[in-house]
Amino acid sequence: MSAFTKFYFRPGEGERVETAVHLEPDRRSSIHGVVREARGGRPIADALVMLLAAGGAGDPAPVGQMFTDDAGQFVFGPLTAGRLYLVKVYKNAVKLRELEIVAEEPEPAGTV
Repeated sequence: MSAFTKFYFRPGEGERVETAVHLEPDRRSSIHGVVREARGGRPIADALVMLLAAGGAGDPAPVGQMFTDDAGQFVFGPLTAGRLYLVKVYKNAVKLRELEIVAEEPEPAGTV
């Protein structure tokens, strides 16, 4: 697994910036994948990928969800080492709709 760091810099006019970056080992886990057609192997964009924590009591618990990019790629992390996860992928079977939430007006005090 790779490590991560970031830094900012602002080059001056005509300046050549050289740097060395030293990273500590990154022990976090992640999953990265590509959703492809069963026949032909072309990447599938906009597939819904759901990550669930499995292996506990009861049904698997949702951890995260995302839609694949134009190259069919998805990524989740960081993940807990040793935990069992379940990945579910949906395409063309998910109906999305907006849900409008309207807050109810509180009842005036003293009414039943």
